[in-house]
Amino acid sequence: MRIALFGKAVSPDDAEALRMALDRVLTLDPQAWIHLPYMSELGDHMEVPLGLRAFDGEVPVGVDVLLAFGGDGTVLEAATMVRRGDVPILGVNTGRLGFLSNVSMEAFDLAMDALVAGATWVEERALLHVQVDGLNLGTFPYALNEVVIHKRDTASMVVVDVHRDDTFVNTYWADGLLVSTPTGSTAYSLSAGGPIVLPGSEVVIVTPVAPHNLNDRPLVVPLQGEITLVAGGRDALFLLSMDSRSFPLEPGREVRIRPADFRVKLINLEHQEFFSTVRQKMHWGLDPRER
Repeated sequence: MRIALFGKAVSPDDAEALRMALDRVLTLDPQAWIHLPYMSELGDHMEVPLGLRAFDGEVPVGVDVLLAFGGDGTVLEAATMVRRGDVPILGVNTGRLGFLSNVSMEAFDLAMDALVAGATWVEERALLHVQVDGLNLGTFPYALNEVVIHKRDTASMVVVDVHRDDTFVNTYWADGLLVSTPTGSTAYSLSAGGPIVLPGSEVVIVTPVAPHNLNDRPLVVPLQGEITLVAGGRDALFLLSMDSRSFPLEPGREVRIRPADFRVKLINLEHQEFFSTVRQKMHWGLDPRER
């Protein structure tokens, strides 16, 4: 099994557990790959074990699994590195339980045992492909969670016209507008009042952020098809965000959103499923007096 490692900032409290995790990885793949910036970050907190090979950019050819150490944001960034979904990702959470990074550090050895034994299952997650004429969105113009148009540092609202294919949907006056995948339904969209959607659902969610018209509610539409957003308002410039990446957006530019032609693969342990994670994260079924 060929393994690659990726992560972000390292807390000193996690250093020992991470060092033990690296040792375990090297027993499975004595020449495992590690993302160069992450290797440097780890080096500030520990002596990085010998045998790890550094890479930058996309994961090297031949890698079977990418281990992403961090939170959900780390998994979102890892999705940009797996060669259009060729390499599955296992999210290892170094903090609180996440929706995407749902293996705790305490369960890391068990997760590695399950990976070796084939006692895991792979879930494919849809992405959104974003195009804006005249705007360079980088080498990965895709979003696993959401695409957002929002205002900059101003009190003015954003006015967004929305079309789906050739049909006009609505004009939204709001602080922003999100187009989310089912994966993103438990992220920014949820905090803006959007619904929780089962990840395998073939839909997208259109959610206004703090809408001026209280009759504007979140909208669920089929995944297939193209959604077009055109922003206007008093500002001379807005922001277009795809997950954690943001770009300046001029008024009047068409933002075209459609399903990507590939999907990201996430590895889950046999006992893991979406609703158990939701119950734990959102405290469903608990008496609020006992929290």
